[in-house]
Amino acid sequence: MFIIRGIHKLSDILDKIAEIVIVLMLGAMVLITGAQIVCRIFFTALAWSEEATRYLLIWSTLLGAGCVYKHSGHISISVLQDNLPSKAKDILKIIIHLLCIVLFTLIMFYGIQYFGKQGNQLSAAMRLPMRYVYTCIPLGCGVMLFHALDAVLNCVMHLLGKEEA
Repeated sequence: MFIIRGIHKLSDILDKIAEIVIVLMLGAMVLITGAQIVCRIFFTALAWSEEATRYLLIWSTLLGAGCVYKHSGHISISVLQDNLPSKAKDILKIIIHLLCIVLFTLIMFYGIQYFGKQGNQLSAAMRLPMRYVYTCIPLGCGVMLFHALDAVLNCVMHLLGKEEA
């Protein structure tokens, strides 16, 4: 029970950290885009702004997917699940979260491989090593994997009739 509570607490902490980072990234995107507009009107266009905004959007999307997963906000078709009895509903949720764990593990595995293959490749405008950009794939899926593990444990506890972690 202690381990389950610890996993749930860590999942909550990861969610809060991701939320803060996402807000900072979205704020940076607004500032960079605003600066690009001002510079384009009065000076010369910033060569790096579009690339920076794109990479911030990619990072915020993958981190945001973890936050949405944590709060069960992804689109789903739940007509079957809604018509099942309570215990069958919990079993189906466990199966779904386990399938998500498999998916997130595979994406993390191949994301790490892809990250390793980037080597010395640099982005066009900012000359940023692309491995920093591609780090968001295993990191974002790792966060979703942890949230999925927390969801499985909560469903198992609910199925066993014990308090949720």
